[in-house]
Amino acid sequence: MQRAILQLLRCPRCRRGGLRPETDTAELLFGPLHCAECHARYPVAEGVADLVAEPASSALAQRGLEQRLVARSYERYVRPALQRALSAPPMDRDSEYLLYRSLLGHPEAPVLDLGTGTGLFARRLARESGLPPVVGMDVSRAMLEESVAQAHEDGVRVDLLRAEAPYLPFQDGSLGGVLLAHSLHFIAELGRLLLEVSRVLRPGGRFVASTWIPPGRAATFVQRSAGLHPREEEELKDALAAAGLGGFARLRLPPLLVVKAEKPVR
Repeated sequence: MQRAILQLLRCPRCRRGGLRPETDTAELLFGPLHCAECHARYPVAEGVADLVAEPASSALAQRGLEQRLVARSYERYVRPALQRALSAPPMDRDSEYLLYRSLLGHPEAPVLDLGTGTGLFARRLARESGLPPVVGMDVSRAMLEESVAQAHEDGVRVDLLRAEAPYLPFQDGSLGGVLLAHSLHFIAELGRLLLEVSRVLRPGGRFVASTWIPPGRAATFVQRSAGLHPREEEELKDALAAAGLGGFARLRLPPLLVVKAEKPVR
């Protein structure tokens, strides 16, 4: 992990102290991070900091993403299959990325790719010259292992965290943008997550997210039973406003719903 990202981290246990390596370094690939406040220690391996202090969520959908076979085949087979099943016509990767990128605007601080999975969009962001550092966060160890492999293969630098939303382990006002692509429906505690997004964003920083438009009642019940949480536009709009995020905009590309909001400049 780069020093620029290490300096932004905050302990997920006490939620006060900054996280620091044992020795000052421009890049940390292996070794622990420790909290100066509560003295918690977190391992770093292959540049991935593991900040999951307790067992991660055991929802059915999340358990599927923990499987290494799913992670290794996600970009080539699993994600396209999901798109074919849900979209008519499916949006290609380039178009989807350009949509998210345009909505993120011109971030002036590091960008968090929340629910990064295998790092599909984090790698694209990291390739852009002039963009601040990009950090990917996910709770699935298998997905992050694949993200490391894909980044090495592409020769792209992406810092990675294993951590579980809704808490975001960053200092207040430290991020220039948060992207949550195709993952908002994995978040059970929407209000808590958006309060965290509002906390970690700098004034003017943007939150961009996409999710599935809720299907019929029967299909929605099945999705919720699997640990998914599809939400309507009005629910998202109200939750963003309650968290202090304004400038709401949305784009409906059935079955995909894309939303954008930003932290006001006071």
